[in-house]
Amino acid sequence: MRWIKDINKEKMMEKKYFVLDADTHMSPYKNFDGSIGAEQWEKIMEAAGIDKALVWLLPQGVEDVSESNAYIYEASRVNSRMVPFGWANIGEGVEKAKEDARKCLEEYGFCGVKLNGAQNEYYIDSPEAMEVIDVIARLGGMLAFHIGADYPEFTDPRRAAAAASRYPEMPILMVHMGGAGEPDVSDRVIETAKDYSNMYLIGSAIGVDKVKRAIDLLGADRVLFGSDTPFYNVEKVKAAYLEMLSAYGEETTEKVMGLNAKRLFGL
Repeated sequence: MRWIKDINKEKMMEKKYFVLDADTHMSPYKNFDGSIGAEQWEKIMEAAGIDKALVWLLPQGVEDVSESNAYIYEASRVNSRMVPFGWANIGEGVEKAKEDARKCLEEYGFCGVKLNGAQNEYYIDSPEAMEVIDVIARLGGMLAFHIGADYPEFTDPRRAAAAASRYPEMPILMVHMGGAGEPDVSDRVIETAKDYSNMYLIGSAIGVDKVKRAIDLLGADRVLFGSDTPFYNVEKVKAAYLEMLSAYGEETTEKVMGLNAKRLFGL
């Protein structure tokens, strides 16, 4: 009956789940109007009831990712809410990108490194990108790709398959799962992920109806909540997720909202 469904939805919205936002950004710079630093990031996460959050740099206007990686490292040392994740940019030179990846994993102790072929304008399966991915894999890190409709040629999900097949034991985060633009390519992402069990979809910058489709076709264990803060309002995204997930029950909700990420990141 409809009224029973409404009661269940209200209970789920009120229940306190462990929530890990798997896509947030911050920056030491004010490169554009949406830039936020560590203090503002913390206020946003606290207000939204986010227990922990994956945090990486804001790429807009960044000429040297090393500075932002160092900023995130220092911030994470005093803020236990942060799960720091590195960034390497092939556009700054492949040797520098390899060194940035190494430093993030060996010296900073980050859980992984992100490659963004959209903002940094390169094919994510290029020989240069694969050289950096080799470093990440050798050091036991996780890999994250921007997979969006904004630059579909650079970040096509089938290009991510090159890394997924080469390193089947390495978790690969498919950030935005084909969103961040219209029309999204989420169906192509989901179909690709069916073939690679080490791909995990972060449903940020995309409608929750597409996240629901990913859950239905891949299972709840392969999907992670993400807000893409500060580009999206984390409180609104969280509420939309909880409403969508009310159709599944508490176990699926707990997995998607935080437990999947908690397991992946070894927290």
